[in-house]
Amino acid sequence: MLRLVENLLQPTGLLWVLLWVAAVVLFRRGQYRWSFLSLVLAAGLWGVGATPLPAKLLADLERPYVALARNPPAADAVVMLGGTHDYSPRTLLPMNFGGSVDRVTTALELIRTGRARALVLGGAYYRLRGEERPDSELLEQWMRDWHLPTGELIRLSTCANTRDEAERVARLVRERGWRRVLLVSTACHLRRGEGTFRRMGIDVIPVGCDFQGLDALDNPDSLWRVIPEGNNLNWFQSWFHEVVGWWWYRLKGWL
Repeated sequence: MLRLVENLLQPTGLLWVLLWVAAVVLFRRGQYRWSFLSLVLAAGLWGVGATPLPAKLLADLERPYVALARNPPAADAVVMLGGTHDYSPRTLLPMNFGGSVDRVTTALELIRTGRARALVLGGAYYRLRGEERPDSELLEQWMRDWHLPTGELIRLSTCANTRDEAERVARLVRERGWRRVLLVSTACHLRRGEGTFRRMGIDVIPVGCDFQGLDALDNPDSLWRVIPEGNNLNWFQSWFHEVVGWWWYRLKGWL
């Protein structure tokens, strides 16, 4: 009961209730079309926020990368895609890790277990006193301070997206004569990441982490809810982002 009350007070649950209230009020005023629209929106929000649908959609993107995740082969280098952290001047470590922190631990584990001898850090940028700096330098400093197993550590320059990361890694592959690399990213992002790297002529072995959809489906009965919840919307947003991103990359000729 307490969880139901908490969910009703969350933005997603509150919006769902308000849509139902609006549908009733509009119906009583004779505004049947608007009432029907409110019902449709409430039903759609429930379908996305209170059923296993978002987890199943996300799991479809993740499933092709399960086999290699537990026992990847050796390669010349590990390439970790960026998006793992944000700069923070207010914390002891000058960064806040996000949900993609699994990329960091997975990449380090691949080096620690001898899958490769070089670690390539991708990433975007942060601003320090008005200057744009690659956020991978924050990870590099932390890894060195903690004496973490990195092998030869290589930072890419500032990247705007996965395509930029692929272009910079392609140069490294040509310069160093690497034959294949282990590409580490969130599992649902790997289809786009792998395709982009292969388009650049790089022989990649995708190594997924953070299998949110598949992990959620391990207990599918718990995914049915009375009140829509924000966590389901996050899964749906991740799936939608990747689907749109895939087609955008196709349109740009990057896949």
